[in-house]
Amino acid sequence: MQRVMDPSGAMEWLAGRPAQEALTGYEMPGWPASAWVLHAMYENPDLRGLGTHDDVHRRRVEFGAVAPLIIGDVNMDEIATVSGTPLGFVVSPGQPWLRLRWEDYLSRFPDVAAARAFPPSDSWFPAGSWPLAVEPPPEGSLDEESLAALADVLGARSPDGARTPVLAFFGSLPAGGDFDAIHLWAGPLGEVMSLLEDHGGPYRFSPTNIWPVDRTWFVWTDYDLPATRVSGDPALIAALVSNPHLECIRCD
Repeated sequence: MQRVMDPSGAMEWLAGRPAQEALTGYEMPGWPASAWVLHAMYENPDLRGLGTHDDVHRRRVEFGAVAPLIIGDVNMDEIATVSGTPLGFVVSPGQPWLRLRWEDYLSRFPDVAAARAFPPSDSWFPAGSWPLAVEPPPEGSLDEESLAALADVLGARSPDGARTPVLAFFGSLPAGGDFDAIHLWAGPLGEVMSLLEDHGGPYRFSPTNIWPVDRTWFVWTDYDLPATRVSGDPALIAALVSNPHLECIRCD
């Protein structure tokens, strides 16, 4: 994909959105149907009962494997909890890690699940640090498995398939805290993955927003959320919901 050096024209249709959305992601309305793609989480049965991510971090600090985080005169490890939630793109961990559906994990905590509200967020899950046996869904970015499956579905519903011309925008925070430039890229849908560091690109996050030049669909991954909203026609949303490699919730 190629960086758009003069993005003003391509971004003009988003100019009416709140200014803060340029930082974390454009939440654009206007399509007849939408669904949340829940970022993938995984579980390793061999690690069950070994505590939480915070427990492991504190043991590593205690034995000198990692240095405590000191900011000014404050030891952050004494006042903060390591949740274990990744921020940014994560690759599929492979065996012995197994895909863990949100629905299955939340069924273990019926009281917490009953109180959830949209959009999907960390508030859906029990407070505190995640179990060491679980790799939580990443915030701010699609994971490798979900991004690949989403691109396949979008390509199948677009006239030119993986060659469909798209624009990929990175908000200021996912772009590494760059508040001075607009990070917009153009190219075929099938090359979006190449923008990720793990695939040779410059970014630690999947694109904040993706849309084709005809704007028949729109992808929004907010910097603070572990889920991605995809908007388009009802047939596209039905294809997302039925895809076995994605876990989706329809937006009402």
